Formats: sequence, C-alpha cells, structure tokens
Amino acid sequence: MKLRSTSYLWKLLLFSIVIGTLPVIVLGTFSYYNSSLNVQEKVNESNKVLLQQTQMGVEQILRTVDNSATQFLQSPIVSKAFSKPITNQDFEMVHELYKGIATIQTYELGIKEIYLFSLSKKWVVTSVGVNEYSSPNFIPQLEILSREPVGSFWTRGPNDMPNSSETVYFVKKVPFNAVNPKGIICVALSTDVIQRSMAIQNGKLGNAFIMNHNLNMIHRTDGGELPGNDMSGQPHLQPLMETQANMGQYVSKIEGETVTVTYRKSSYNGWIYVSVASNEQLNEQNRIIGWITLLVCFIILIITLIIAWIGSKKMYSPIQSLYAVLATVASPKEKEKATGELQIIGERVDNLIRNHSQILSELRGQQTQLKEFFMHKLLAGEISHTDFEEKLELYGVEGTWPSMSLIAVQIDTLQNTRYEEKNRDLLMFAISNMVGELVPGEHRLVPVVTSDSQVTLIGASEQGSVLKQELFTLSLDIQKAIAQYLGIRVSIGISRPFNTFSHTRRAMHESMMALKFSVGLGQESILFIEDVQPQQNDLSIFPHDKEQALFDAIRAGNLAQSEMELKNFIAELFASNTPFQDYHLSLLRLLVNVLKFGQELSILSDRIAGDESSLIQSLFKLRNVSEMENWFWTLFVKPYTEKLENRRETQFKHISEAIIDIIQREFDSELTLENCSARINYHPHYVSRVFRQETGVNFGEYLTQYRMDMARKWLIDTNMKIAEIAERLQYNNSANFIRSFRKTVGTTPGKYREQHGGQS
Repeated sequence: MKLRSTSYLWKLLLFSIVIGTLPVIVLGTFSYYNSSLNVQEKVNESNKVLLQQTQMGVEQILRTVDNSATQFLQSPIVSKAFSKPITNQDFEMVHELYKGIATIQTYELGIKEIYLFSLSKKWVVTSVGVNEYSSPNFIPQLEILSREPVGSFWTRGPNDMPNSSETVYFVKKVPFNAVNPKGIICVALSTDVIQRSMAIQNGKLGNAFIMNHNLNMIHRTDGGELPGNDMSGQPHLQPLMETQANMGQYVSKIEGETVTVTYRKSSYNGWIYVSVASNEQLNEQNRIIGWITLLVCFIILIITLIIAWIGSKKMYSPIQSLYAVLATVASPKEKEKATGELQIIGERVDNLIRNHSQILSELRGQQTQLKEFFMHKLLAGEISHTDFEEKLELYGVEGTWPSMSLIAVQIDTLQNTRYEEKNRDLLMFAISNMVGELVPGEHRLVPVVTSDSQVTLIGASEQGSVLKQELFTLSLDIQKAIAQYLGIRVSIGISRPFNTFSHTRRAMHESMMALKFSVGLGQESILFIEDVQPQQNDLSIFPHDKEQALFDAIRAGNLAQSEMELKNFIAELFASNTPFQDYHLSLLRLLVNVLKFGQELSILSDRIAGDESSLIQSLFKLRNVSEMENWFWTLFVKPYTEKLENRRETQFKHISEAIIDIIQREFDSELTLENCSARINYHPHYVSRVFRQETGVNFGEYLTQYRMDMARKWLIDTNMKIAEIAERLQYNNSANFIRSFRKTVGTTPGKYREQHGGQS
C-alpha cells in the first residue's frame, strides 16, 4: 500500500528531472558535435592553404632553377660548345662555361652541381672540371636521362647513387623536345631547399610529402617512406589515383586511424603535393567540451532534483488525500495490479456508470456481425441446414417458417441520377437497411449484400397465391421507399417458395436468374422465377473458379498440376446426385471454352480429328467420370500443356542466344539491356528475367565478364596499351577499367600481362 501511495509522487519527480536536464544534454551534445565539425573544417581549410603555400614555395625555386638553366643553355657560348669537341686548346670556352655555371649555382637556390653534357661529342662539364676531371661516373645516368621522351623535366636521383635521397635533378635538352638532342643540362638540387618550403606544413595540422605523377616518393620529412618508393599500393592514396581533379580533399584510413588527405597536382612538372592529417588528434581538444557538458548536466541534475522534490511534495498532497478516501471503495479490478493513484481513483469513479452500457454495446455489435456472417455462409452453401437451424435463436426466430422465399434487389442504373458508380456499395448498404425496416423482424432473417445485389430471406405462414401476393406487395413497398428516399430505380427477383434451409443456395440462384430477365422487361421490374422460368431445373452451377485454375495450370506448362485441376473440375461438376444427362450442357460449355483457349494461344491439338460436331458426339457418348477425364486429358489438356512448355523453352533459349550473339559481336560498342531488347522486339524486364534464368547471371555481369575475357586475350596476344584496351571496351577512363579488371580477375592488367608473358 505504501508503494501504491507514492507512485505518482515519483512520476512527478522523474518528470521534473527530465524537463530540467534533457534540454541541457541535447544542447551540450549539439554544441560538442558542432564545434568538432567547425574545428575539422577550419583545419582542413588551413591545410589547403598551407599545402598551396608549400607548392608555391617549392615551385618558385624549381622555376627559378628552370629559368636560370634555360638562359644558360640559350647563351652563345653553350650553343658554340655543343657544336664541337672540347680539347686542351678550348680553355677560354671552358672558362666561360665555368662562369655561366657559377652564375646559376648559388647558395640560395641550393644547387649542388650542374652537369653540361654533349651527347654528340661525348664531353661533360661541371663546376669542378671537364670530362674525367668532373664526374665521369655520372655520365651513364646522364645518358639515361637524355633518352626521356620529354624535353624538360624534374626527377629524383637513382637509388643506387650515394645521397640519392637528398637530391632532385632538373634535366633540359638542347634543342628542346628534339628526338636526337645535341646535349643536355642537368641541375642537381639539394632537397634542403624543398625541406625549408615544406616546414610550414608539418606538425599538428598534418604531414606533407611530394610524389611524381607515378606516385613515386620525391621527398618527405616525417621519416616515412624513402624517396623513390612506389606509393600506389597505399590504400589511403587510392582515391587520388582514380580522380582527375587537380586539387581536392577526402577522408580515408591509415591502419584503422581516420585521416584527412589534402592534395594538389602541379601543372608545371606533374608532381603531387599531399598532406595527411589525423582527425583523431584534431578532435582531442574537442573532447574537453564533452566533459564540461557532462559536468554542467550533473550540477543541473542535482539542483533540479532538490527543487523537484520540494515542488512535487506540494503538488502531490491533495491527490494523496483523495486517494486515501477512495482506496477503501471496492472495485471489480481490485485483483489487477495497480498502475498508480490516478488510475485507481478513475476506476472507482466511473466504473458504475460505464461498464454496463459498454458490455451491452459490444454484444450488440458482435451479434450483428455474427448474423451477417452465418447468413453469407448459408447463401454460399458453406453451412448445413441443421447447423444453421441451431443458430436461429441468434436471429430472434424460434423455429423455421412453413414457407420461405428469397428476394434479391438490384439497382437498374445510376445514369441520370445524382450518384456515381463509386457510390454503388454505399447505396446497396442503404437499401439493405431500408429492407430491414420495411420487413418485420419476425418474418425475415438479417438482410445482407452480396456482390451487386441485396438479398433477404422472407418467412411466412401463408402459401400459394396468398404468399405470392404478399411478396409482390412487399416488393412494391420496397421500390417506392427506395425511389422516394434515394431517388433510384431497382428491380426485384423472387425465388420459388421452399420449406427448408438446405434449398437456400438454389433459391439464391433462382432470384438472381429472375433478375436477368429484367433486361428485356424494363426497369423497376418485380420478377418471380416461376413466371419467367416456369420449368424448374436442377442444373449445378458451372464451376468457373475450377475452370480458371485448369487454364492457369496449362499456361504454366505443369502437367501434374493440369491433371489435378482437371480432376478437381470434374469432381466439382458432379458433386451432387443430379442425373447424369443433366450435365451435358456444362460439359459442352467446357469443351467450347477449351477450344477457344487453344485458338487464342494458337495451340490447337493435332490429335483432334473431324469437326466440332464429331467432338460433341464423342463427348455425349462418354458414360462415366473416368472416361470424361481421360477424354479431355488426351485430346486437349495434355497436348496443350506440352506444347506451351516446349514453346516456352524454345523461346527462352532463342532470346538468350540472341542476346549472347549480340554481346559477342558488339562487345566493344555501347551495349545496354534496353537497346538489345529492342533489337529482338521484347521488353527489357522480360528479357532480363529470361536471360538470368537461362545463363545464371544477369545481362550486366555477363557483358562485363566477356569484356574482361577479351581484355585478358589482348593483354597476352597484343601490345595494345591499357588505355587503348579500356577505350575499346567502352570504359570512360583507365582507372575504371583497372578497378573492374582487378575485381573480376584478381590482379591489375599490368601485373596480369607480366605474369602471362604478354607483349609489352
């Protein structure tokens, strides 16, 4: 009892705490993440600016060296020197060359050495001497550099040379871009000047390094990869290889650590300047905000707790007094677990004024639904008459009537009325309610709506002409009431009288059949089935659903299913004990529908001999159900099913072979599923499903695999460049082709060619 009396107090207290602390927590969390994003954005922008400054500083030095070397090459003394061999008599010319070299080789530029090399005369001049008095060991490297296809370029020193990691070289040919140059000038530049320009980039905001266009390391200052090492295999540099942009920034990972990579591609010499900054280091300061926010929330929680406790006690005082008074009042829900003082108080107050009416209302609603449910089952023949008679008490009827009849009301037309076709369902329910009011409850069962008709079972003690007159008068009253209140015209069909509920289904059929004669007799007709169809027939209703299931099985090409559905149809047709000869009309109808089905699909059986009259004669000679099943199975169902299955298999094979032929002939053109489907006159969705069923893969996968097969063949048998192969196979660029090739084959095109000894 103590816990129950204090539960609402704790709810008030908890609510006050949440109201006081939740906004602070949300605001603090938002501030933390917002500041983190702002700091990250500012640092990224700073890295971009610093990397740009680094590039400008380095390229200023490189361009200065380039300009100085170019001016020196264009001087008359150099042009004169390349046209002749240097001998002991050319000391004046050598002296002039020394002066020119000394002019370029300044400390500020960081030039370590300058090599002037004549390819035609085979001499070399440096700042220390000529030929064997200079650097003869460097001549082979100079010859290698002279064979580069470009006329002017920057490169790193070879790994096998001493101090190669500390030097970069500028090479320029004379004449510029000549296929067979006379000579070259090679300037050896110390990496210290590059180091000074890159110093502003290194530190907490990131580490910078320089690579050439092949992603070979040129220089870095953080003790990482050595110069000359290939960086193309680094995962965090893969987006850099695939992009065509000259500058940009993206997020990647290095050994699980999130980093921001900033890059700039030089249009001057193709070098790539890269800065890698750790995001986790940048966010270390931001975590302080999180701890401060947590501390503030904790302080506010304590203050809110104190204030909430005092205020909640005062607010809870009147509720506690009211609960103490009502807790002693008995309640039907006393055994249930209490959910709080207010709920218990509410139960005590309104229990006496609502429970009784609520229960009665629920029972009435359920009774109405049950009445309609069992009535529908009776009309559909899904409940036996004995079971239904046991439920008559539900309808307020003590027993069966001596005579019963079924009336069906149907709307003649909605044209020229204030209603539209979409209102038909609502109108039928309105008609059902009106019929229920016009016919006393003791003389009817509950009116129901089936399909487009309203049906009511009428019971009476009269028979013969008296009953017929009463039904006619009742029908007139129904028509007048509907015309007066709804403004529409209806026709009414009335079945033959019957005295047992087992005939309800037949009466339903008779009333509907009577309504069909209103077509020729005009609107607002009241039709007795015994007037429009004097002779009573007992033909079974044609099983349309079974016939449709049979045709669906034939279309699917399933022999076993088709045979089973045929048996189900025959069994449904002969379910009653009606004499055998009465079923000829239904069998004839099935025959006509089967022939029409075959004609529509152009699959007429070649085993059918003679014309339709001979088929009808053969059908009427059948003596039992087994013969009928065998006759329809042999002549129609089995041949139709087999032909449709064969046609489907042939068509699927033809479609897949046509698509494969197009791919094999035109794989090097722009192929899509849509244009291939249009060429063979089929819808792309249908072609896609057929192709996948026949080949096991979809169109795009098959096309990619075939193109990769051709790429492997070309890599081995031809000397085509990878870029040419990518273009032939309709790839936008080499990077996309390499990525697709690696995904399919497991290695890059270049490595595949090397492994299989392809032509280079």
